[in-house]
Amino acid sequence: MRSIVTLAALVLVTAGTMPGQTVTMQGTLIGESGAPVRGAYVLVHEYYPSNSQNVAQNWEMRADAEGRFSFNVQVGCYDVFVSEVRFLPQSQRVCVNDAHNVALKVRMKADPHPRLTLQE
Repeated sequence: MRSIVTLAALVLVTAGTMPGQTVTMQGTLIGESGAPVRGAYVLVHEYYPSNSQNVAQNWEMRADAEGRFSFNVQVGCYDVFVSEVRFLPQSQRVCVNDAHNVALKVRMKADPHPRLTLQE
């Protein structure tokens, strides 16, 4: 069964930015019950490298106790990956335009196959 991901980009701020300026990509991770998913691993991968070396950047962190994360990124597209041991991993491409910061709300689906302990 395919996991349903609710990853909605919501407009927070409508002030314009200059090229090269950073905008904020922030998000909240919640479980199926609506409770925050704390400690989840969040990775943001730059889709198109924006530097002269043509090397994509990565940002990573753990979600806080309220399931929140935040990164300062430049205008562009990013792949966002979220993982936590009790839930199925999620991914989504998010494009940040030059006029908006972005807020993501990720609803994590419980893993139907929890980690099993293998015995020798």
